[in-house]
Amino acid sequence: MQFGRTAVMAGQEYVEQNLNRWFNRAALQPYFNVSNQYVINKLRLLIFPWRHKLWTRQLKRSETTGETMGYLSPRDDINAPDMYIPVMALVTYVLLVGISLGTSSKFRPDMLGPTASSALAVILLEFTMIKLCIYLLNISSEVSVLDLLAYSGYKFVGIIISIIAQLASVPSSVFWTVFLYTGAATGFFLLRSLRYVILPETSTGTVPAPQRKRRIHFLICLSVLQFGFMWLLVKLT
Repeated sequence: MQFGRTAVMAGQEYVEQNLNRWFNRAALQPYFNVSNQYVINKLRLLIFPWRHKLWTRQLKRSETTGETMGYLSPRDDINAPDMYIPVMALVTYVLLVGISLGTSSKFRPDMLGPTASSALAVILLEFTMIKLCIYLLNISSEVSVLDLLAYSGYKFVGIIISIIAQLASVPSSVFWTVFLYTGAATGFFLLRSLRYVILPETSTGTVPAPQRKRRIHFLICLSVLQFGFMWLLVKLT
């Protein structure tokens, strides 16, 4: 179990150092404003997104003037992106990679840094692709960098489930069923969650039909690509 504790400490330290390097605490704080109930409900949504009806983020309004003041925090809105689940899932992913290597007597603490770096590289690749497509598709959106990173990071929940199935030495048919299901759930969640970014309701009526079609195709392609991103990260084990 020593390598497990080492993996947790190394992984958490690596993620926290990089987050603090890239973003200030004031910007990060709202993304960690979560409750236990929110985490449970969000994990349930990530694994079983099919029956969720309302995907629109809830607006925060001034109690005195009624003016819009941005969006509600994750604690008060299950549709709000948070960084708590992605960060904890990434740390858990690094831990599971360490466990997988430990079971085959290949674990070394210095391997955890490259593992975390590879995982972050996949997230940054996806983030860059999304930002580039938003620019090329001429999408006017106020989505923040942290929002997109959070949405990309949610895939680690499905990856963790797939790796656990792999570590449990289940039959290959069971593993592939688990992987394909979690990949589909992640893709569907991302498609519905990013719809307000790619096809904001305020501009739905003004977007020309060809451009709207290209945006829908982009959402579908991004959803399908989740299988590829997740497979790359599962294979690191």
